[in-house]
Amino acid sequence: MNRRRILAAIISLTLLVLGALFLPSLHKNLPPPSIAPPPGPVPISAAPPAAPVSAEQPPLLPSAPLATEAAPLATPQSAAATLQDVDPHKAFGSKSAPVVMEVFSDYQCPACKTLYTTTNRLLMDNYVSMGKVYLIHRDFPLAMHAYSRIAARYARAAAEMSKIEPVEQALFQNQEKWEQTGDVDGTVAAVLSASEMNKVRALVKGGTLEPLIDKDFALGQMYRVNQTPTTVFHCKGQTYPYAGVMTYDTMKQFLEQLLSQK
Repeated sequence: MNRRRILAAIISLTLLVLGALFLPSLHKNLPPPSIAPPPGPVPISAAPPAAPVSAEQPPLLPSAPLATEAAPLATPQSAAATLQDVDPHKAFGSKSAPVVMEVFSDYQCPACKTLYTTTNRLLMDNYVSMGKVYLIHRDFPLAMHAYSRIAARYARAAAEMSKIEPVEQALFQNQEKWEQTGDVDGTVAAVLSASEMNKVRALVKGGTLEPLIDKDFALGQMYRVNQTPTTVFHCKGQTYPYAGVMTYDTMKQFLEQLLSQK
């Protein structure tokens, strides 16, 4: 009986020793799993800087809003050599001039009046009459102007009688009056004789002038003219459209640069 108790005590003691040795290792906390930190925000690469927009204009073109640059024209001898549908009655100067200017204009346009009254006279005196510029008037009557096409008919009729200068002057100088009343006929009659006026009226009613106006308008569309006045310069095979009113000083500077080209 005592032996059994002793044996049981030994077994119990042995189990206690073993428990003391192994149980602590079982209670040790396992290290937490290594979790990679969430990735931070990925920096967005900055867009490459935009290439600088070239501010270059055609080499000698003054700064102004342009309708668009027309394609260069081949010019074998003179700037006027390749131009088509030029009405000699509405062109001034020498065809052999080194520079040709086509002015797309509307007689009811206030800006066209400004160009005519502030620039054209000096241009005629200093460049056209000197054989440096061949100046061509192009009709470009805008639909927004109720009487501009009528005025263009009267001016063309007067041009065929070599009376374009007094008639243009009358139309532009009295623009505010006839655009209110529509009395283009009376405005023109004030500067022509009775016999001249009868011929002008006959031409206006004859219907032969309308196709000429339409040709000018179609040419303006080819140059992408979208406002009046627009002046198209031709020199040494290049074409430079300029939309808006150009002061005489700016025009003079530009013309001198064109004329100095080799």
